Amino acid sequence: MTWKRKKRNNNKNKNNKNDHNNSNNNSSKNLSGEVKEEQQQQQSRQHIPFDDIVRENEAFVNYYKIQNIISDEAEWNKFLEVIKITLPTSFRITGSRSQAFELRDLMKNEYVPKLNKIQFGDDKRCEAPKPLLWYPDELAWQHSAPRSIIKKEPEFQSFHKWLVSETEIGNISRQEAVSMTPPLFLDVKPDHWVLDMCAAPGSKTTQILEAIHINDTHSNIIPSGIVIANDADAKRSHMLVHQAKRLKSPCLMVTNHDAVQFPGIYVQQDAFGKLKPIQFDRILVDVPCSGDGTLRKNYIIWKNWGIGNAIGLHYTQVKILLRGAQLVKENGRIVYSTCSLNPLENEAVIAEVLRRCRGNLQLVDVSDQLPELKRVPGLTTWKVMNKENRWVDKLEDINPRYRKKYEKSLWPPPNVNELNLERCIRIYPHFQDTGGFFIAILQKTGPITDISDINISNNVDNINNDDDNIISNDINNDINNDINNDQKDDETEKITKTEFNNIEENKNQDDVMMTINKEIDNDEEDKLDKLINKEDEDNNDDNIIINDNIDNGNDNNNDNNDNDDVIPIKRSKVVFKNEPNKRTKIKKEFNQQQPDNDQQDNNDNNDNKDNNQKRIGGEEPFIFLEPENEEIPIIREYYGLSKDFPFNQLLVRSTNEKNKTIYLVSESVKQVLEASDSKRLRVVNTGIRTFTRQEVNNEIKCEYRFNAEGLSTIYPYLIMNNDNDNNDNNDNNNNDDDDNKRVIKFGLEDLKTLLSEPTPLIESFSDNIKEKLNKLDIGCIVIYIEHGKGLDKIILPVWRAAVSLNLLYRKEERKALELRVQGYIQRTTITKDSEIDI
Repeated sequence: MTWKRKKRNNNKNKNNKNDHNNSNNNSSKNLSGEVKEEQQQQQSRQHIPFDDIVRENEAFVNYYKIQNIISDEAEWNKFLEVIKITLPTSFRITGSRSQAFELRDLMKNEYVPKLNKIQFGDDKRCEAPKPLLWYPDELAWQHSAPRSIIKKEPEFQSFHKWLVSETEIGNISRQEAVSMTPPLFLDVKPDHWVLDMCAAPGSKTTQILEAIHINDTHSNIIPSGIVIANDADAKRSHMLVHQAKRLKSPCLMVTNHDAVQFPGIYVQQDAFGKLKPIQFDRILVDVPCSGDGTLRKNYIIWKNWGIGNAIGLHYTQVKILLRGAQLVKENGRIVYSTCSLNPLENEAVIAEVLRRCRGNLQLVDVSDQLPELKRVPGLTTWKVMNKENRWVDKLEDINPRYRKKYEKSLWPPPNVNELNLERCIRIYPHFQDTGGFFIAILQKTGPITDISDINISNNVDNINNDDDNIISNDINNDINNDINNDQKDDETEKITKTEFNNIEENKNQDDVMMTINKEIDNDEEDKLDKLINKEDEDNNDDNIIINDNIDNGNDNNNDNNDNDDVIPIKRSKVVFKNEPNKRTKIKKEFNQQQPDNDQQDNNDNNDNKDNNQKRIGGEEPFIFLEPENEEIPIIREYYGLSKDFPFNQLLVRSTNEKNKTIYLVSESVKQVLEASDSKRLRVVNTGIRTFTRQEVNNEIKCEYRFNAEGLSTIYPYLIMNNDNDNNDNNDNNNNDDDDNKRVIKFGLEDLKTLLSEPTPLIESFSDNIKEKLNKLDIGCIVIYIEHGKGLDKIILPVWRAAVSLNLLYRKEERKALELRVQGYIQRTTITKDSEIDI
C-alpha cells in the first residue's frame, strides 16, 4: 500500500506572496532564519543515547490507565517500571536445518558458562543467556545484555563474533521475542500455501519458511508449499528479500502490492474446466501499527506518543484483515498481530471484521498452545479518545464537522460479548521481559459472500492532528467498484456470485501500477543493498508508523550509532586474487583458468541494465527452460544429476541467448508464475540461484558452475554412493566410492588447507585428495565434510582450476565457515596446536 505522511504546516511558508518583493536584506535574513530552523530540526532528530531519554509520558500513562488494560494496581506499577528498562537481546536458531541442535548445544555448553554474571560498567551485571521457555526445542534465546553492550564490551567479543557470522548465513535470526509468536500460532505445514501480507523486514517470513522446510533433514523432495511474502513499500520489499534469501528457499516469492488490493490470481481449473483463484491455507496479517508496545527499544515513542496514529490506522487495518479473510481457504487460519497496546488497533479491528464476515470468520481458542507463554485475554470493553484528548462515548458525540474522520467501528459494537474477544492474546512487557504485543487467531468457517455494506471512505485516515503525523491510505476505489470494473475489463474472467465476487480489484488500476514497476533481478541485489544497508533489521522487526518529526532513516530507534553491528546487507563478491609472488611461474596459467567474478558481475550488470529498460511498461519475464534446451543435458551429464531433478522448474530472467544465471523454483511457485493472469503480480524476487555461467579463457566441458545459494537444494540430486562411507573425522580417511567423481569427501585437515588462503595449490592437499583432483578437468566440483554423527554435512562449491582450488563463497559465508571449522577442530583434538590458523 502507499503510505503518505501528512506534512506539518511550517511557519516559514506563510505569507510567501507578501514577502516575495522584500528587499535583498530581508531575503537574506529570511534565508538565514530558514537555515537556522532547518538546523534546529536536524538537531532534534539526532540520535540520543537511550540512557539520556526521559522515559515519561503523562498522556500515555493516563490513556492506558483509563483503558484499564491492567486492573491490578501492583501489576500496573510493575508494568510502568519494566517499560522504562532497555529491551534485552533475543535471537532464534533456524529450526529447519539439522545443525540447529548443534548450534543450540554449542550455545548451552560453550557460551552460557562464559557469559554468566559478566560485569560491565561500574555497577551493571548481566545474567547468562537463557532459552525462551515457550519456544519449541530451546531454539530461541534471550540475553539480558542489550545489543549495544554485546557489541562494545570485550567480554562479549567471541559471542558477538559468532552471533554475527551465523546470522549472516541464515543459521540465526536476531528478532524480538514476542515477534516470534505469530508464526508459531499460524501452525504452518510443509504443504501449505501461505501469504504474509505485510512481510517486511522479514523475520516472521523466515520463521514461516522454516516451517515449510521443517522436513528437509529427512526428505530430499522440495516442499509443495509456497510462501508469498508481500509488502507495500518497495524499499522494504528488497530488505525482505535479503532477510528471507538467507534461508535459500525455492518456495519463496516476494511481491510488492498494497495489501488491501492484493490481486486475485487464477492458477488451476476445477472439475468444469473453469479457472479458480488462489486461496491460502494460512495468512499472516502483521499490520502497520502505532507500535507503542515497542517503546522499550523505540524510545522516540516516549516523546511523541499520541492517540492520532491509532485512530488514523484503524480502518486501514480493518481493510487489510478483510482482504486476508477473503483470500484464505475455508477452514484456513489467519493470524492478526500488532506491536501496539491500543484496543483501537486490536480488539476494535477484530470486532469490526467479525461483524462484516457475518459468522464466517471466528476467533480460535489457543489457550492450550504454547502454555509457557504468559498472556492475558483480549479486552471486551474500551474507550475512544478524540484528537483533542477528550473521551467520547459514541460517534454521534463527535462534532458533525469532523465526524466523517472517525469510524463507528472504533467503539465497541453492541454484541461485543458475543464475539469471544477474550480469545485474543495480549502480551505485556513485564510478563517475561519482552515488548508489548497483540495476537488474534481466526479461522474461516464459511464462504464470505456479502461484504457489500463495507463503507470504505478515502478520508477516514486523514485526521487533522497537530500533535501527530497521521499516515493516510491512498485507496482509489472501494472493493465493490473494483469487482464491477474487473468484470467489465475481462469477460473471460467474469466472476459469478461466489466467495470472490466482492474481492477482485480494478484490473486496469493494477496494470497501470505495473507499468511503473521496475522488476529487480536477483543479480541486481548488490546495487540495492547500498540503498538498504543503513536499515537495522534487528530493530525494524515490526510495521511501525511513527511521527514526522522523527528522522526518516530512524525506523530503528534503539542504537543508531551501532550500524556497524548490523549484519551487512551488501554482498561481498568472491574475489579470486592472483597467486602470491612465490608462484609467479604458474601465475599466467592460473589466471587463465580462474573464474573472473568481477568481469562476470560487470557483464551481469550490463545485461540487467538492458533488462531494466525492457521492464519499462511491464515486468521482466520468468522464462522456464524447455526440456529440449541444449544446456540442460550438458549440465545433467557433467554433474551427474539424478533424473529426478526437477529440470522443468529451472528458469532464467533474460531473453539473451547466453543466460548468466539459472534459477530454481518449487512446483507451487512455477504454478503461480505460469498462471494466465500472473502479470498482475508485481514480483520482486523468487527462485534461488542454482547455476551460474562461468567464462574462462580456455575451453571447458561445462560453462555452468554451482551457485552456493542453491547447492544445498541440488546436492540430494547428485548421483553418488557415499551413504556407506566410514563416518569418522580422520583427516585423510577418504575411502569413499563416489559414483559422481565431481563430488569429493574432504577431511578437516584438507578443509583447513582450503580455507588457509584464497587459492590454495592442489599440491598442498593430502595425497588422496590430490590424486582425485588431478583426475578432474577444469570446472566446478562439490566437496563435503562429515564432522560428527547425526550432524549435517558441510557442502561447498569449489572451482577446480589448473593448479589450484577456489572456494565459491561470499566473504561473510567464508568467515562463518572458518569459525565453525575452528570449533570442530577444538572439540575433536586435545592440544591447542590443532587450532586452525586463518
